[in-house]
Order: sequence, then C-alpha cells, then structure tokens
Amino acid sequence: MSRSNSSKTLHRLIALGPATRGVLGAELEISAPTVTRVLQPLLERGMIRPLERIGAEPLSGKPAYQVGIVESYTTFVGLKITDSSIYGAVVDMGGSVLAHDERALSDTTVPAVVDTVVDLVSALSADFTISGVGIGIGGRVNSGKVVSSGFLGWTNVELENILERRLDVTVTVANDVQAFAQAESWWGFAGGQRSFVLISVGSGIGCCTVMDGNVFEGEHGSAGMIGHLRVGDGGPTCEMGHVGCARAYASSTCILRYLEKQYGISESYDNFVTRATAGFSPERAIGVAAVEAVAQLVSGAIGFLDPNTVVVSGDGISMVMAFESEFRKAISTYRHWAGEKVDVLLQKMEFSAWARGGAAVAMERWTQEAL
Repeated sequence: MSRSNSSKTLHRLIALGPATRGVLGAELEISAPTVTRVLQPLLERGMIRPLERIGAEPLSGKPAYQVGIVESYTTFVGLKITDSSIYGAVVDMGGSVLAHDERALSDTTVPAVVDTVVDLVSALSADFTISGVGIGIGGRVNSGKVVSSGFLGWTNVELENILERRLDVTVTVANDVQAFAQAESWWGFAGGQRSFVLISVGSGIGCCTVMDGNVFEGEHGSAGMIGHLRVGDGGPTCEMGHVGCARAYASSTCILRYLEKQYGISESYDNFVTRATAGFSPERAIGVAAVEAVAQLVSGAIGFLDPNTVVVSGDGISMVMAFESEFRKAISTYRHWAGEKVDVLLQKMEFSAWARGGAAVAMERWTQEAL
C-alpha cells in the first residue's frame, strides 16, 4: 500500500523516534513547506507533540524543535496464538504494555479459537480506546488469510475477515515472527536500527528481515520460512521426514521427539537445556549440534543480506545462551572472512513480547489507513 506524506511522517516518528522538521524533510525527501503542512494536522489531532528546542535549522536559521509521537494518543490489542493458549496485551504508541491477559485453548478448531479471541479482546479493551487488533500466528499468512498453520491444523482460513465481523474493529493477522520483528524494530533491541534480521528459535524456526522499519514479507507472504533448510548431511529428521534440516536440529519440538525416539528419554525442554548445560549425554551433543545449526542460519543471513544486526530470540533461546561460546565460534567459522562485522544479539523473551508484536502490526496498518 502506498503511503501519504502524513502516513510516512507518523511511521518515521514511531519507527526511529523524534526528529526535527529538517531531518524529516531530508529523510522523507519532501520540502520544508510540505513538512510543515504535514505536521500541522498531526499536531492538532494530538498524535504528535513538539519537544525541546535543540538549536537552529541549518539552512533557514529558524529555531529547530524536535517532534515526537504522543504515546498515550491511542492503544492497540496484540495477541499471540499458540496451540494451547492465547496471550494478549494492550499496548500504547510507545510500545508500553498497559494490560495483559491470557486464555487457555483446549480446542483449536476455527470457531473455538475465534470465540476465545473475541472473549480476550473484549476483556482487554474494556478500559481502553482501541484503534486496532493485531494477531501473530505461526505459519504462512498472506493478506490476513492463514494459508497454512501446522500446529493449529488450519488451511486457508480467512481469520482477519472473520474476526473483523465479530469485533467491529480493524484486525490485522500476520505471521508471528514477522509481527515480533515489527515490534523489535520499534521498541526492542533493534529499536532505531534501519536494517536487521530476526531469527526465532523455539517449537519452530523462523526468520524475518526488517529494512527501514518495514517488515519484508516477500511476494507471497512466505519470506523467512527457513525451518526446513538443510544444514547437515545426516542427523535427525523433522516431522516431515527431512534429514538434517534446521528444524530437525534446533526446534524444541524435534529435539524432544528425537530424544524420546532415539534414546527413550522423555523430558521437558527446560530439563533438556539444564542437562545439556551440565554436560550430560546425549543432551550436550544434541545441544551443540542445535546451536551450530542456528549459527549456519545466522551466517547465511549475514552473507545474503548484510544487515546491521542479527537478533536471535524465541522460546528456545535458552539453549543458544547455554552454548553461546560454541554458537559464536561456529558463526565465525561459517561466515565469509572478508565480510564486515555484524552484531549478533541474543534476546530473552516472554510470550507478552509476542503479543506486543501483534499490537505492532496493528499499529503499522493504522499508520497507513488512519490518515
């Protein structure tokens, strides 16, 4: 969707923080008089506010003031759907979580999930003015339709349309990793950076690229589906029967499945990480192989995209942190010797962070449509 100058300006202030009129004009490639005309209605509506004077504009010599968003102007509900729960949060324009709640899911059929979403959104929005609802869901999502979601068993579900009819508010449905990356680009470790790659390690393996604060979805909404890329010649198999793919090596689902099938060990993921860290066999060998697989994905992202930063996060980040020295050594081994140094950050997370991602994609759409 093409953006108006007002939409571009608001998006810029959310994504990269306060700026002067001169900076906005230069970055958005619009004239100084146009910047003034664009800012005026945003100021009048209370979406943005002038900040302190920081000097003079370089060309005109007029006083230079920064403008920034008004965080409390409106709020958004963000949700993260898993196969057992729905996590929700109310988030303001500055990324602060004002309220949060969750609902258990015992039934993952479409009607049951929709009813639970409606109940949770109604509860969360009771005390707030909501401008949109955003939902992150694992799987392939295109134009609000859940094309496929293996963990829910869904195919071609028009979730966005269904929920908009039930909630009477704009609903945005996105891949959960892409939604999480949107939130990261504005409010997280990568906040203020123009380009970064987020790799999520958990029950699945996902990736998202952000450029200039914008999530790259690909032509078919499938960008970042890297879980089944082959990273080894042998090793374990994933549930699809692929030998040596990243998911088989590094996803928590496949690790626990492999432990039970190959060694007769049935344990939780947290217990697996604890035993692997302590050096127990076979957990340690499996953990080291897993982080080497993730390191190959990181090195590939650096080689293909040359981002400022790679952020590694997700439900399974504890494993990467437990073997961080092996992980970083593998990155240096696999990446090109002549490439520029790229920061690789490991970020702990909670499910509320995923819900905040849902709010971010709702806000992103709002900046395009509300103006």
